[in-house]
Amino acid sequence: MAAASQQGALVLEGLSKRYGTFTALEPTSLTIEDGEFLTLLGPSGSGKTTLLQMISGLTDPSEGRLIFNGEDWTHRPVNARGMGLVFQHYALFPHMTVAENVAFPLEMRKLPSAEMKTRVEETLRKVQLDQFAHRFPKELSGGQQQRVALARCLVFRPKVILMDEPLGALDKALREHMQLEIRRLHKEYGTTIIYVTHDQEEALVMSDRICVMNHARVEQIGAPSQIYGNPETLFAATFIGHSNVLSGEKVSSDGDVATIRTPFGTFSGKHTARDRSATDVSLIIRPEQMRLGSAPGDAFDGVTGRLTDLIYVGAETRLLLTLGSDTSLTLRHDPSAGDLPSIGDEVAVHWPKTAARIVT
Repeated sequence: MAAASQQGALVLEGLSKRYGTFTALEPTSLTIEDGEFLTLLGPSGSGKTTLLQMISGLTDPSEGRLIFNGEDWTHRPVNARGMGLVFQHYALFPHMTVAENVAFPLEMRKLPSAEMKTRVEETLRKVQLDQFAHRFPKELSGGQQQRVALARCLVFRPKVILMDEPLGALDKALREHMQLEIRRLHKEYGTTIIYVTHDQEEALVMSDRICVMNHARVEQIGAPSQIYGNPETLFAATFIGHSNVLSGEKVSSDGDVATIRTPFGTFSGKHTARDRSATDVSLIIRPEQMRLGSAPGDAFDGVTGRLTDLIYVGAETRLLLTLGSDTSLTLRHDPSAGDLPSIGDEVAVHWPKTAARIVT
């Protein structure tokens, strides 16, 4: 972990939260770099919102320290942290215009009128709402209201912005548009953003790094490509993206490569598990790594299963195969790549050994 004196960094040192005998967050240490977009990703109850609230000052930690710019902010009041907060419910003032809503944090900071006017106009242009300055929140769409909330946060130029499920109330198309808008604004302003979501696609699209959380603790931290391509735990592998899972017993290992014996055969893969001494492990293969047909050589592994469904989703066709009574596989197939087998057929599939990962 980076030193607590690192300029611009937000450093968590063993931060935890307990409510009586209930642990909302296990001791967590993490460094968030200046200008980074970090996403806290996990299901409900994983501890991600608790962690965000302790960073904001809305919740006091049970133990640990929070260091910002070399200063101890562990017990610093929320109003003295100067962080921007954006939530799922926009909390706009209904009696104020868009411009007045955006100006509000500047008024609280008693900025001169001329500077306030300039900042509001500039920020509304950035979020493409300058033509809506004199409208009231009820006259805006959900996406426009969310952009007002973002503008109100950006206008006073905080060093850190905290976002808790800010797009949860939007429909899919609008949510995807806003993901790109927030990503663009982050690049433009260079502000540190800590973002909470349970949406894996949102995390992959927007983040510099993802902190995967489960059961009040951190499962894995890394860049989106690292989390997706080299998951360290079974939870990380299955929570981000779809994974085919073959569980079994590790029978040998050689450096980063291990061999696992399953009810459907013996397979090899890169051993990315944290606990390399574990024998009960799972082989993970992403659906896009699988191909139809028997393994063409020693560099590949494969199995045979019964085709139970074909799902056409435009850019791909998903093949669902069943192995035995309770194990299923999903394969992604290019619809233009030729004829497909029929439902009920026995189908062979294969994958490169280098694409498989072994996790605990």
